[in-house]
This record gives sequence, structure tokens and C-alpha cells, in this order.
Amino acid sequence: MKLKIVSTTILSFLLLSFACNSASDRTAALVNPTPSPTTSNVSNTTTTNTANANTANTNTSAATTAATSSSTTAHAVDIDGNVIPDESAVQPLKPIILAKDSESKDGELKREAAFDHVKHSTDPNYSVDGKTIAGCADCHHTDQPKAPAGQEYLKKFERKEILTTAELEKSKQPVKSCRVCHLQGSAEPTDEYPPDSITYAKETGKVATKDKITNEEAYHLNCNTCHDAARKRAPKSPQACADCHVQKKV
Repeated sequence: MKLKIVSTTILSFLLLSFACNSASDRTAALVNPTPSPTTSNVSNTTTTNTANANTANTNTSAATTAATSSSTTAHAVDIDGNVIPDESAVQPLKPIILAKDSESKDGELKREAAFDHVKHSTDPNYSVDGKTIAGCADCHHTDQPKAPAGQEYLKKFERKEILTTAELEKSKQPVKSCRVCHLQGSAEPTDEYPPDSITYAKETGKVATKDKITNEEAYHLNCNTCHDAARKRAPKSPQACADCHVQKKV
């Protein structure tokens, strides 16, 4: 009789323990459910597809940018083909082929006549008198605080100190290319650009320009003035159109 009671008690205890453990397992499953393999796969697939879509959008955007860039002709490149930016605080080290998008009968500069910024800014032989090194503002005329004597016709000034190599390194203020202000002849003019014709002071002996100072006009005013003076002491200096420009086929 005692054995039967003990056996019954043990059996009841075991059944109760099993029931409690099962309930605990079910509760834990509700609190921390195991992810469904199907749900996990769908989530991963969605994430992957989203990532691929983002990559595709990025590639499309890059391709569009490249296409846009390639469809626009640079107005100037160095002899290695690097595009000259509209403005920069870094001086160009390689000769520059100007007039890549020339609208006149004279095309871009010949490679052998490429504009050498280094020589023009460091070698006195590339100056008007052949003795003194040309100043930066001789060409970049807006990069000075005011008009120098005899050049009162200049009206726009964008620096507190006149541009020099030292000033450029100190200020880091970019220097604009001629094209920023002196637009192409075919460009839609604005109220400010290209600048109006120039009326020189009578004592300068210079003839007033008749038209807007376009890109072509501005370059030739600067280049020809210097080259004409240089030719007096160096007769072989380039002067004719074909000396510098590739002649377009008619």
C-alpha cells in the first residue's frame, strides 16, 4: 500500500514538472520568436534588391554626368588634354591650348603655339619690354583693388590686394579665366557680360573698340598688344593668325 502511494506521488510530480517546462518553452517562444526562414529570405532579398537599385541609380547618374560632360566642348585644355577650369587657385603648369570651341575661321591654338603660363609669368623674354617679368594683373585685370594709372577704362575689381603668386598662396582666392566674363559671340548676353566696348583715354593713342568685348576680342587685345611690342625686338615672334591658330577647313 505504501509503495503504491509513493509511486503515485512520484508520477504526479513528474507529470507536473513536464507540464511546467512545456509552458515555459511556449512562453519563451512567444517572447523571443525564432525568425521564419521564409520571412528572413524575403527580407534579405528585399535588402539586396534595394542595394542593387541604389547602385543602378548611382551608375545611371554617373553615366548621365559623363555624357553631359562629354557633350560640352571645353574652351581650353592643357597639352595633356586636361580641361582648364573656369576658375582655380592653382596655376597651370602645362602649356594651354586655347580656343578649343572657336567660332571664327581661326581654330584652336596649334600645339606648338600653346600658351605657356609658366614662361609668361616667370620669364622676362615673354613680357612687353623683354626685361621685366609680366605681372599677373597685366592679363587678370580684375585681380587688383583698382585700375592702375593709364588704365582707368578698367571698371571691375575683385581683390583687396593685387594678384601675385604670394597673394594667391595666401588668400586661396580662385583666379577666373577670361571666359567667365568675356563670353563667346554666340552666347546669350547679360546686363553685365560680355563687357561693353572700351573707350580709351586720348593720350593712350589706342583706338576704341566698337563691339562688346567677347572672348575672342579680349584675348586678341591682350595677346596682340604684347606680341606687337615683342616683335620689334624679336622679329620672329608669332603675329599672323596662322602662326598660332589651326586654320579651319572651309
